[in-house]
Amino acid sequence: MFKQFISTIPGADSYMIFSLLVFLVFFVLVGVYLFWMDKKHLDKMRKMPLE
Repeated sequence: MFKQFISTIPGADSYMIFSLLVFLVFFVLVGVYLFWMDKKHLDKMRKMPLE
């Protein structure tokens, strides 16, 4: 059913590829941000709910 719905939209392939790229770029950037994040700030935020 989904395939029939998508085939009726002109240019649907480009929309799907664009949305996949946005999804991947977003999560790669979040991963890079978390990797480069200051560890002291991360420890402070981790302990905050318990204090």
